[in-house]
Amino acid sequence: MYFYDKLRDMRKLKGFTIRELADRSGVSAAYISQLENGNRGIPSPEVLMKLSEGLNTSYSELMDIAGYLESSPSVENFQSNPVNLRRFLRENELMFDGFLLTPEDKEWVERMLTVLFWKERQAEKNDSQ
Repeated sequence: MYFYDKLRDMRKLKGFTIRELADRSGVSAAYISQLENGNRGIPSPEVLMKLSEGLNTSYSELMDIAGYLESSPSVENFQSNPVNLRRFLRENELMFDGFLLTPEDKEWVERMLTVLFWKERQAEKNDSQ
């Protein structure tokens, strides 16, 4: 399967039209259409970064599909190491749907995750009693 087939499949799986992906990523609809039709070569890593944000998928996955990366054991090992999500939220600039999260946004996300996991743990405690 070629890059353009995989890109189109990823977009459709997410339920986005070409126009929606263009709006979310900042990459023109005409260029995305040309990519999906196989009329353009593999896009630059910079364009892949924008598309990954628009598709809400990992940049490394698009880089791999585009042929920029080769799967290696070190990549697999990296992915298996857990990341402290609270620290990650606090220490990184984050985007969601093309919008940079403010410190207040990140605090809100952290609070929502705390509530979500607290409720889950309480349910587990109740089930075990």
